Formats: sequence, C-alpha cells, structure tokens
Amino acid sequence: MTDTERFSELLKLPPESMSVQSGVGTLSEKYLHALLKNFFEPDKSCHEVKVGRFTADILHSDNSITEIQTRSLNKLREKLEYYLLEGHKVRVVYPVPHRKWLIWLDPETGETTSKRRSAKVGTIYDSLWELYKIKYFLDWDNFSICLALIDVEDIKNLDGYGPKRKRRATRYDRIPIALHDMITLCSPKDYSAFLPDGLPKTFTSSEFARLAKIPIDTAYTAINILTYLELVNPIGKRGRMKLYEIV
Repeated sequence: MTDTERFSELLKLPPESMSVQSGVGTLSEKYLHALLKNFFEPDKSCHEVKVGRFTADILHSDNSITEIQTRSLNKLREKLEYYLLEGHKVRVVYPVPHRKWLIWLDPETGETTSKRRSAKVGTIYDSLWELYKIKYFLDWDNFSICLALIDVEDIKNLDGYGPKRKRRATRYDRIPIALHDMITLCSPKDYSAFLPDGLPKTFTSSEFARLAKIPIDTAYTAINILTYLELVNPIGKRGRMKLYEIV
C-alpha cells in the first residue's frame, strides 16, 4: 500500500478512533496532528511518551523520535535541542497545504457556499519561513524534516471586511482530504530541492524568485537557508544586487 493509499484509509476512520473528540475545530490542527501521528506510527503505545522533561509525539521502538508540528516550528526549538543532544534521531513532520478548496460559511445563518478550488497551489517553498526558525538544526546528522503536502478543504467565516466580508476573514476549519506527496530532507544536500529548475550557476535573488515563482521575500529566506547549509555562496554584486553562486 502506498503512502497516499494509507493516508486515504486513515481518513475513513472516525476522529474518535484517533483519540480526537468530534466537534468544531477538531477536524483541524488537532485532527491533522492525530492523523499524522497514526500515519507515522500505528502503535498507539508509542504516542505521547515522556522523554526527559518533554513529551514526544512519537517515541519509536528504535528510540528515534517523530514530532508533528502543524503550526510554528519555533515552538519546537527547546525540545529539539534536548532530544538531539541526548543522541536521539529526530524527524519533524510539517504539513503544507497543497491544493485547497475554499468554502465560505455565513456565521449568522450557517449557510455555506459550494466548494471552489483555489488557484494557488502550495509547494515546499511555503515551508521556508518555518524552516528558517529552526535552521540551526537542519545540518545536524541526527535530524530530518518531512514536508507533507496535503490537499485540504478550507472553511472560512464570512466575518471579514469589504463588501464580500472576505478580507481578513477567520478560519472556521481546515479539513485534510488527501495526501499529495511527502518530501524528506535528511542532510544539507537534500535542500538543493529548493534550487529552482533553470537557475544559472551564478544568480541574484530576483532571478531565484522569478524561476521559483515565489515572492522576493521568500527568495531571500530560501537563499539565507541555502547559504547557511553551504549550498550557495555570496560572491559579490551585479549592479546593486548581491550575486550568489551554487556550490
């Protein structure tokens, strides 16, 4: 059975079977967290195990640890340092929304719109700001990151600003519906996956952004991480822009 098939089978199970109570907000971070925990370790006795002064999401039988973080990775920094210095092999799983179907909910009437697929498609570049927060762990030998690209239904309240009440609207729920792909980054060289196709040997941040089809601020973050991992080096300037070289 493939990863996508196993993920689909888990989606068929009721939330209660994964120790998640049904109700508003549970088919979101709590549900996704529980879903991924069961995906990476079916043995529930390995879940939520005390390791020193912390509780690991999963402590596998080989003494390796998996931490699943659906939001800010900076919250893991103290935990990660402790686990890694204690000699544990640590994997962090970070889900990234891939394809999104938008559903708008009127909080007053409870009526919902029909599903509409968002034009934006999530990629591994959407994880960069979070990876930046823990970049000092990325080159540790016993550390790895798994980026789970997941298709989701995004349900939002019509409680924002503007004539359509959509600007700065709050999220009601985010429901996982399929696993698209998983990208595992185990060593610095694996982060070359962030070098866009067609990038020349020497390049500027604007060229990187254009080829990766990402905003310039995201390109700066990517280059910062890649420089730290010694995959690219600054070599001077081209006009007013910094020039980089692929190592």
